[in-house]
Amino acid sequence: MVTTPARARTRREIEQQAMRLFVSRGYSATSLQDIASAAGCSKATVLYHFNGKPAVLAAVLEPSHLALRQLVAEVEPLSVADRQEQAISRFVDLAVEYRGLINVLQDVLPTIEEMPEFAELIADGLRLTEFLAGSNDQLEQDVAKFAINGLLGECRHPGERTDAELRELCDTALRRLLRPPTRH
Repeated sequence: MVTTPARARTRREIEQQAMRLFVSRGYSATSLQDIASAAGCSKATVLYHFNGKPAVLAAVLEPSHLALRQLVAEVEPLSVADRQEQAISRFVDLAVEYRGLINVLQDVLPTIEEMPEFAELIADGLRLTEFLAGSNDQLEQDVAKFAINGLLGECRHPGERTDAELRELCDTALRRLLRPPTRH
């Protein structure tokens, strides 16, 4: 029988409780002390495992960021049209799968660029936006940003739609807003 070392269990409990609090209260309204209390440890223990609240958030968002990074890597080598098609399908799946974290992301978006922990996440998000736009045209890029924000906004309301309903709505909306690139 393999057991998880106490340090790893504590870290995982801190991440799980932080995610629960960030989702229910929001990132800004959750303190390190709140996380520590929920995880059954001291604030010093949280700071032993993480160098601050942004680092805790980065750990909480890591699975979704890894999924986004994988999406970007998988669609990047495709043709522009295939890249856009796959980006739409896969992004809808990710948004539905990680819908609980959308509120957390929306809460930190105004200040996320000030947190170095999220530089790669921002870069991957910008790449995805390019792929969704299907073009380097600024208007198409702006439409893609608009579509992403609308999709993320719709995902902020857990419980209002089933995953299947949300998936259908988001897929339909993205496909109507984002024109396929013209082939030459």
